[in-house]
Amino acid sequence: MKTIKTYMLAVLALFFVASCAEDDGLVFIATPSEEGVAFQNSFASNYLLSEETADNLAERFVWNEADFGAPVNVTYELHGSIDPTFATSEIVGSTAETNIGVTVSVLLDMAEELGLDDDPNTADMGNTGQVYFRLRAFVGAGQGEPTEMISEIEPLNIEVIERQPDGTCASIWAVGEATEDAGWDWSSPIEFTCENDVRSTHVSLINGTFRFFSTEGDWASGMNFPYYVSEGYTIDANFEDAADGDNNFRFIGTPGVYELVVDDVNKTITLNESQYYLVGEAIVQTGWDWANRPVMVEVDPYVYSVDVELTNGAFRFFTVDTDWGSGLNYPYFVDEGYTIDANFENAEDGDSNFSFIGTPGTYTLTVDTANKTITLN
Repeated sequence: MKTIKTYMLAVLALFFVASCAEDDGLVFIATPSEEGVAFQNSFASNYLLSEETADNLAERFVWNEADFGAPVNVTYELHGSIDPTFATSEIVGSTAETNIGVTVSVLLDMAEELGLDDDPNTADMGNTGQVYFRLRAFVGAGQGEPTEMISEIEPLNIEVIERQPDGTCASIWAVGEATEDAGWDWSSPIEFTCENDVRSTHVSLINGTFRFFSTEGDWASGMNFPYYVSEGYTIDANFEDAADGDNNFRFIGTPGVYELVVDDVNKTITLNESQYYLVGEAIVQTGWDWANRPVMVEVDPYVYSVDVELTNGAFRFFTVDTDWGSGLNYPYFVDEGYTIDANFENAEDGDSNFSFIGTPGTYTLTVDTANKTITLN
């Protein structure tokens, strides 16, 4: 009997050992539940984006815990795309948790991919669009083909906040032999002041070459003739491609002082002759008639001058030839802060013209719009 009991105990021991060995080799088959995985948070109707808020949280994506029917480790990937079919996409973030925060900078990158920007002048690009997100939950990474679940696609409306123009913008500079007061030297470059993306300056031009620069003192920031052509600018006929090593601008017009305007809104580069016209009884050669009106030409940048015979009486400056509506009277220059020669006063007539009260004779009349003076010599 003792021998039989001993035999039975040995058999049971072998059974338990075999059972333990089989337990060590158990394999769990992950089977995605029908519930799947889905976003649980409520999304905004529109997401406003700006560089100033790039580091802010735009949205926290939250989802249910994926059930694969077994106690397995689940990895979640948040995918983003500008394509609703997800033909191409990027992994925005990966986690073992059930949420991921997405910053404004991520949406800004996607906005850039869509071609959106914050410039109100680029209407062809626009500042609104739609981007798409989905969630991938999977197990078995690194062990053959993983078992996965993919959520429904969630579209988000995004809007890049447009800059509100304050009237100011960055200057540009011109350097070259054609810019007589600068030459090929950074000691006295010609600066273009900017307002509402229109850059302008008054410059003395001679026949020769020059180039625009976006950064003062930086030769590498040059913007040559082909650059503006490729950007779609219409360029004044007084300029041509120098076809030199740098493809500079070449000025081929009549040397003189001009207003040079680079208009980034209408994409034009133009030269304008800035002049003042003098009409009135004080102007001996013309009186109140446009026929023989004296023309004040720009002798230096922002400085207009003419030799004119004056007699006691009234007159007015005009900016457009034969246009009475372009008149600039005495109060106009006072309001602009000009210091006016004592030989002139307000005529106190219906148009508040200039009145010449000095000794009749021939004078050099100068209007300095930079230093804001009107002088007689």
